[in-house]
Amino acid sequence: MIRLLLTLSAAAFAHDLYLMPAKFSVTPGETLRVAFENGDGFPAGDSSVKPERLRDTRLHSNSGQSEFTGIIEQPKRTAASVRAPGEGTAILTARTIPNFIELDAAKFRSYLEHENLQHIVKLRDVRGESAKPGRERYSKYVKSLITVGRGDEHFKHRTGLTIEIIPEADPAALRVGDRIPVQVLFRGQPAGDIAVESAWLANGKAKMEVIGRTDRDGRISIPILGSGPHRLHAIVMERCADEAAADWESFWASLTFAVPSSH
Repeated sequence: MIRLLLTLSAAAFAHDLYLMPAKFSVTPGETLRVAFENGDGFPAGDSSVKPERLRDTRLHSNSGQSEFTGIIEQPKRTAASVRAPGEGTAILTARTIPNFIELDAAKFRSYLEHENLQHIVKLRDVRGESAKPGRERYSKYVKSLITVGRGDEHFKHRTGLTIEIIPEADPAALRVGDRIPVQVLFRGQPAGDIAVESAWLANGKAKMEVIGRTDRDGRISIPILGSGPHRLHAIVMERCADEAAADWESFWASLTFAVPSSH
């Protein structure tokens, strides 16, 4: 199911945030440039994210952690640098502080359907809110996997983000035609019945498809349909605990990685 375009206002909000390193394989001690891509496009977005909204911008590995440096907003993306301390698989992370959006009823419903959040549509109907504007607080949690020298099992590491996609196989060891099992965690627990979208390149053109929904253990198997960069995307939405702040709260997760060419 290929994602549909929304009306301008809803689409302007429904932007994926994801990390795109300049390359997915580096040498120990190398400084890597990393882009925060914001938008529905892949492998590049179309807008920046304000640096002051970013938190937990760091590299995690068995060799230690490194903080992102030189975070700067550019016209179409936000960029940073990070140093890879030693050999192994490293995880780049970041999150945004919560932000608020309000959409009229029709646009909010369109956005919910676009992001496969039909259960929220039903809940709004049950609560008699289907004709009311959608008041939402949202935050985004992004990860990327890179290989420093030689990979290890660190790709399975839980970083502690509120929502995160955990690969259960090393993407650097996969080839086109394989599948990668992943688990979606929300507040450290398996997130079941969550739609997961995959984005990849086919002959240089972006392809995006909702693969399916996680099982009760938060797991789903993702087909690898192309080499090069990939992005996985998932959202959890729930009733906002702070009713004065918003009616709903969403937590967006993305994971980027690269699959080597078979040649």
